[in-house]
Formats: sequence, C-alpha cells, structure tokens
Amino acid sequence: MSASDGVILIENANPLRAQTIQAIQATNRECVAVGDLTEALVEARRQRPLMLMLDCSSFMPAEESTLTQLQELRRMVGAPLVLLANLETPTEFIESLSQMGADDCLLKPLRLHQLQPRFEVAATPTPRVAPASLGRLGPKVVSLMHGQQNFAWRTGELLEQSGYHVLYNSPEDEREPHAESSIELHILCAASREELTRMLRLRHPEGTRAGSRWFLICSGGPGDLVTHSGGGLVAGFDMTQVFPEHVVQKANAWFSRVSNDLRPEARVPFFCPVEYREAGNLFGDWNSCYSYDLSPGGIFLRTLVPARPGSAVELKIHLTTHRTELRGSGVVAWANTYAQRKAFSHPVGMGVQFLGMSPKGLSLLRELCGVDPTARNKPE
Repeated sequence: MSASDGVILIENANPLRAQTIQAIQATNRECVAVGDLTEALVEARRQRPLMLMLDCSSFMPAEESTLTQLQELRRMVGAPLVLLANLETPTEFIESLSQMGADDCLLKPLRLHQLQPRFEVAATPTPRVAPASLGRLGPKVVSLMHGQQNFAWRTGELLEQSGYHVLYNSPEDEREPHAESSIELHILCAASREELTRMLRLRHPEGTRAGSRWFLICSGGPGDLVTHSGGGLVAGFDMTQVFPEHVVQKANAWFSRVSNDLRPEARVPFFCPVEYREAGNLFGDWNSCYSYDLSPGGIFLRTLVPARPGSAVELKIHLTTHRTELRGSGVVAWANTYAQRKAFSHPVGMGVQFLGMSPKGLSLLRELCGVDPTARNKPE
C-alpha cells in the first residue's frame, strides 16, 4: 500500500468481507484487510493509510481494551475513521465509537457513489486556518486547553456548532504559542484545582491580560484562582455541577450571541444511522452518515461529504433501538467537509433544519429530546 493512498479495513473474516474489499478496490484504491486492531496498528506503523474503515459488527460489544486500541490507532494515523454499519447496529455502539473520533458512517453493502467522494476529500490537503484570516468580524476564536478530555472535547464540539473557531491544546502539546490578541476566550479544563493552577501558569505565567476572557473549569471549582488571576474577565465552573451545554450558554451570553432552532445547547446527544438525498429526486442515490446531536428543530449529521448549505434534502433516520424509521425533509443550514484538528477546528458534517415530518415522527423526536410531545404550541 502506498503511503497516504490506501485503506485499512478492520473486519473479521466472514463471507461478506470480500464484497467490501471489492467495493473499495473498485475506486482504484488499495485495501489492506485486517482482522483486529492489533493487526491494524502494525499495518499503520508500516505505511500511513488514507482512511480507516471499521466494521461495527466485528467488534460488538466493545470492550474497554478495544476502545483504547482504537483511540491509539486514530491518534497515530490521523486519517479519517469511517464506521461500516447496518440497520441492526445498536445506537449505543455507534455512540461509543463516535467518542473515539469516528468521522462518518456508511451502511453496508458499500456503493461506489458513496466511496469515491469520501476518498477524494481525504486525499485533498486542507490548508490550516490562521487566526488573522478570520477577520475582526469573523467567528469568535476560543483556545481550549484541557487535561480532562471528554468534558473538554464535548464543550469544544458544542462551541464549534455554535459558530466558534476552537484551538485544542493539552499541557503536553509542544506547539508554538498563538498570538494573545487573536483569542477572544481562553478555556482551561482540568480534573483538579492543582492541575488547573499548573495549566494557568503554563498558559500565561504572568497573569491574564486586562480585558481578556477566561473560563476556569475543574472538579470542585477553581476557588481563589478566579479572584487572583489578574485583570481578565474570569468565570469559574465546578465540573461536577455543570454540563458542557452550560459553558456554551455562558460563552454566548458573554458575546451576546443570538441562538436559533439549531442552537446546540438545546440539543441532546443522538446516535443512529441516517440516510439523505436531494429532495424531489425520486431516482437519486441515498447517501449515509450518522447523527450526533438532535433537537426538535434540527439534527447534526457527521459525514465527510455534506450536502451544500441551502440545499433541500430528504432524510431517513434509522432508530435502530426502536426498530423504526423516521422520514422527513429539511434544509442544510451549514456544512463543513473533513479537516484534521491541527489548527482552528470546525465540526465535520452538516446541520439540517427540519422542514417537514409526520405528526407521529415529530412527536417521537420531541420525546427523544425530552420535550413534552403535547406542547408543540407552547413556547420552549
């Protein structure tokens, strides 16, 4: 396999694996099939692949050791991770893999019209975004330094979905410091107050700049660090008492940002296979992806190849746990293609605002979001 050109398929030996390999090879990409993550790590060290594909049915249920290996593989390779699922794949399993960095999900059997554009996106170099290029009137820039990955990454993803540009950092990262003036909000997220103190000194040894904005987050709250952190505007949060959604709400309040029906703080985590195609095209091909967040007004879909903003789409939402399918229509409110998290980040996928759905389907969606299904005419 040529470096950065082929695909590592992680799927145990079964009669259908040959069909998957043939579909990948039909795009003129080399495919190396391995039976487990240990083999995948060995292969990835030999030559870096263009993409990782993981067959869900080969690894259910996911043991902790499996997820740890997958996280190590994802971090080492840096290439997109695409899940291969079917309509029997539990939503809980998709959720577990999403936390390991899954960028997309394809329903089997694989189709050429789904594979080819994804390989093209993965093979296209993505320029790094510099803070200066965002402009004074562009999105707000947030620096997120974390020693508590799950909380911080969820916070970052919600900020991204609110239109912020997020720069991810950990205390161990060896990166060049970024210009203080380009960052409008600094977030430090740590497991303990002691770690938070160390991170604060590391990030800004001489105290915060007057007028800068800081969020200090740790278990038990930052305590006196809030009042002794210099001339900046500082807010402290107890990680055991707040959720990432509360942090986003506070950030929006500080910047006087107005939210709409697609606001992420109104969403709930929601994982299942989803298919979409251009609305009105009865003979159009269905593309697949997976959902990440849901609100009564819209849904966030993770995919490497989102539809164009403003385009109308038909949706098939496969509620595998309920063994049912919801059909509806919507309009793409925003869309971002794949980019590695090496600079200012944005969510990969698209936000779709619902336009049409049956009363039964809408009632079920509102129930899944924790909204009273009978309260459609009441203000939320």
